[in-house]
Amino acid sequence: MRSSTLPMFPGGSMPRSDISIHRLPRLPTFGWAAFTGPRQADLPCILDHPNVVFTSSGRAAIALALRDLGIGPGDRVLVPTYHCPTMIAPVAATGARPLFFPLDDRGTPRVSEIDTWDLSRVRAMIAAHYFGLPQPMARMRQFCDERGIALIEDCAHAMFGEADGRPIGSHGHYAIASLTKFLPTTDGGCLVYGEPPAMPPELPARPVTDQIRIVANTVETGAMHRRLPGINGAVKAGFAAANALRARPRPATIGNGNGSSYSIASGIAEFAPDSKLWSRASLWSRWIARTARRARIVARRRRNYRHLAALLADLPGTRVMRPDLPEHAAPYVFPLWVEAPARIYQRVRSAGVPVFRWDDVWPDIPMMPGDTGSDWAVHVFQLGCHQDLELDDLAVMADTLREILATVEA
Repeated sequence: MRSSTLPMFPGGSMPRSDISIHRLPRLPTFGWAAFTGPRQADLPCILDHPNVVFTSSGRAAIALALRDLGIGPGDRVLVPTYHCPTMIAPVAATGARPLFFPLDDRGTPRVSEIDTWDLSRVRAMIAAHYFGLPQPMARMRQFCDERGIALIEDCAHAMFGEADGRPIGSHGHYAIASLTKFLPTTDGGCLVYGEPPAMPPELPARPVTDQIRIVANTVETGAMHRRLPGINGAVKAGFAAANALRARPRPATIGNGNGSSYSIASGIAEFAPDSKLWSRASLWSRWIARTARRARIVARRRRNYRHLAALLADLPGTRVMRPDLPEHAAPYVFPLWVEAPARIYQRVRSAGVPVFRWDDVWPDIPMMPGDTGSDWAVHVFQLGCHQDLELDDLAVMADTLREILATVEA
């Protein structure tokens, strides 16, 4: 380990010997700290836009936007080559055809190339703010307006920030976001209408059993990560007893996922008419969205991103993609380019590093010269930098990456 050579940062310290990397949460975790500090952040939040409808998830918000547009069989929807398949599933579920477009080296749609295509029956375009780093959406909106295409601004990675001098989520005819990526809860998304909807969707409430389960899972995870000082032991003991009575063992690690592959058939089936996906976010998640202190979320994510940029600047076999964090951004993750990803990704994930990779992509994506999307799907590691990671945690993450890469180099 090279912890002794890592730089000190304000508000941080050297890595603690009692940190277990397997205990690091991949996403924000419920705890008392979520309610400390100023209520508002310096950056605008998509939840403050008018015409916000809370949904069960970000992908459900995409589905609602497509339904509002009346998109169906015979229509086409422009989607990026770099994506999580849950972005494409709502399109396929309508019977429309995804039309994949290329990206430049900053993740911006290559509109000059798209403009040479046959865009007949193209009804909508989904454009994303990758990693929480704002994209130039004004150009996307102009492109869509000139061609009669609805722009769906995907803010799943960008709950806070500005793009082209305007708040995130204000450029699209529709915008969508995900609560779970920025807030300490386990469900919820939102759909933002660019104009007041003539008939807002009437979404049913989640069943009471689901509402209770969401609260229980959130609180239990917070206690397992020791984020509830004073009651951590009591909460863990209570849930351990309940789990024993139900004969439901707890996983050995919390929040690290299993890396299982995405099922396209199951993803499309999620949008059946009777699916729970067509419901509102839970009462718990809507309460968290109102009460969590936003200044802490923004400040700590920006701090963590910059700290990772310093820690990983000289990491062999990698490249920091965006070392300079944009001024008006609150990042979702820290993107790291890895030269030999196939040799280490599962090792990094199994080691407990909070990491994501969009290597499960939709079938039949065309290969286009100069497109970065297909390369990003393989090479880009999305490292956690959320507000519930301490500077010590980031140092342990960096050390773990360095050790794994060292064995590959050897």
